[in-house]
Amino acid sequence: MGHIVLATPLGDVALHRLGTPATGAPRTPVLLLHANPGDSRDYGAVAAGLAAEREVFALDWPGYGRSTVTAPHSVTPEGLADVAERALDAIAREGAPRVHVVGSSVGGWVAVRLAERRPAQVAGIVLVDPAGFTRLTPLTRWFCRAVMGRPSRAGRLVAPLARAYLGRLRTSSARATYERARGVGADAGRLAVHCALWRAFAAPGFGLTGVLPGIVPPVLLLWGRRDPLLPALTDGRRARRSLPPGATYATLPAAHEAYNERPDLFLARVRPFLTG
Repeated sequence: MGHIVLATPLGDVALHRLGTPATGAPRTPVLLLHANPGDSRDYGAVAAGLAAEREVFALDWPGYGRSTVTAPHSVTPEGLADVAERALDAIAREGAPRVHVVGSSVGGWVAVRLAERRPAQVAGIVLVDPAGFTRLTPLTRWFCRAVMGRPSRAGRLVAPLARAYLGRLRTSSARATYERARGVGADAGRLAVHCALWRAFAAPGFGLTGVLPGIVPPVLLLWGRRDPLLPALTDGRRARRSLPPGATYATLPAAHEAYNERPDLFLARVRPFLTG
């Protein structure tokens, strides 16, 4: 496993190359985009299963994993989308002009933006409990800005919130993801990135309801039925109603990160989509 360093306005970003299939004809690679907080290792329970069939790339967002960050307080979802576009260009230079994109939470928001901006390069998108479908009310804006957007408060909440949205910590990957989340409160740089993204979630232009119906590449939307952060009955329902024609929707018995909690069921849904 190696990685490519991408120079971006937000910092030097690590794009990990997880492997190539040992046998068979080359298949369209996959780009993995993680949630906030987190890093590419959050996909540890499914990365090997995906890499057995195709090449896999995984980003560390600025300030997370092996990526640096120049101005942590100014990181936004739009900035992450710009970083992901640079990743698409880097993967194209490696000989893969098209990729499937798997995005979790804010990574799902970015995956939609990539499909919108670069439809010729995006072969399909898998959205795992994507951000962008929460109804903005005075309460949700207050929570994003004044609670999770303030380091003094978010630093105390990031660990218990992660414990809730990671579900039953079934896998070693989920447990490792939780341990990394526990350390965010003690890391000023990562905490600043975490809070900056939460504040941006309250921006009026963050929603995807009007964007998703116009997406051209194939879409698979997966939602955890026990997601306490972005509930399936509210956010999931709005996302499903916004799907473009021909898109596929499924719920899984998991919380916010099904690939961490139920990697078997996640792969059972994603593999046919990628090969189809």
